[in-house]
Amino acid sequence: MKIFKYRVLNHVLFWIVIFAFFTVPRIVVGGFSFEAFVNLLYIPFDIMATYVVIEFLIPKFILKNRNFLLFTLGAVITFGFNIAISQYIMYNIQPKLGFWVIRKSPISEMFSFIVNNLMIIGTASALKLFSYFYKMQLAHSELQRKTVQSELGILRSQVNPHFLFNVLNNIDALIFEDKEKASNAIFLLSKIMRYMLQESNQEKVNLDREMEYIKDYLELAKLSFNSPHFLRFEVKGSTNFKEVPPLLFIPIIENAVKHCNKQADPPGIEIDFYITDDNIELHTKNYVKRNDFKLPDSGSGTGLINVEKRLKLIHDDNYSFDIKRNMDKFEVYLRVPLKILQK
Repeated sequence: MKIFKYRVLNHVLFWIVIFAFFTVPRIVVGGFSFEAFVNLLYIPFDIMATYVVIEFLIPKFILKNRNFLLFTLGAVITFGFNIAISQYIMYNIQPKLGFWVIRKSPISEMFSFIVNNLMIIGTASALKLFSYFYKMQLAHSELQRKTVQSELGILRSQVNPHFLFNVLNNIDALIFEDKEKASNAIFLLSKIMRYMLQESNQEKVNLDREMEYIKDYLELAKLSFNSPHFLRFEVKGSTNFKEVPPLLFIPIIENAVKHCNKQADPPGIEIDFYITDDNIELHTKNYVKRNDFKLPDSGSGTGLINVEKRLKLIHDDNYSFDIKRNMDKFEVYLRVPLKILQK
């Protein structure tokens, strides 16, 4: 819709089309010079009436105040003046200039003037409203994009405090029990922070890199569970040559880890990825305490609500996002399209 950028050109083209519409069909009958000259007498007043409607009445009474009664009254008065001027030109100016006039019945004449005015001013008004709402939609989309980018920037610049606190406590305990394991945990934590702060600032990232980040996160999360089988993680399908938005899945996985019932029988958390050539699906299940059940992170800026905002902006309606809950189990299902890279 780049044509809307060239305002003056749009208006010039519109009036050229209007002039041609009323002139060309009659060229064969009356001759070009006659029809062109006669129509040039009317079109300046049509232009003035049109711009009164689209530059004054519509912005003031439709787009701002939405006072349709005053708009209708103003439009009727404008139409009336333009019709009166057109009749004066037809019966007083044209004969003096030597152009003949075919007289019709008053009703037929009035109907013709009204139809012509409705066509010209109505078309211009429709284009004005379409242009206005198109620009509003663009502005709204841009605002949404900036909002989501801002939220993503916040997400990239921070690590979940609850998760970080647990990891540091676990590392502190491991230092005296298993130095090698503690060292590996510190290495994984550094990889996670580097990815979040530096490597995920693109609109799309390689799926294998995103999966590596998720695996590192889950390895650290396992440190807080008593059983090595409490968390089950599985990926089916190839991650090669595919791209996804960065950090799209981690809020869902974080919620499953953060809000799980650690006293549940293993596996208390199940995370499954299913990858095809066209889509990627994430299905998480986690058990929760019955007396502490609520929508995870419902009030935070990086929880499931923000995930759905990003999905709507990035994929429009081309995604599936479903949340199921019962007394002690919470499930999330997500399906998004994949971008295939050239091999």
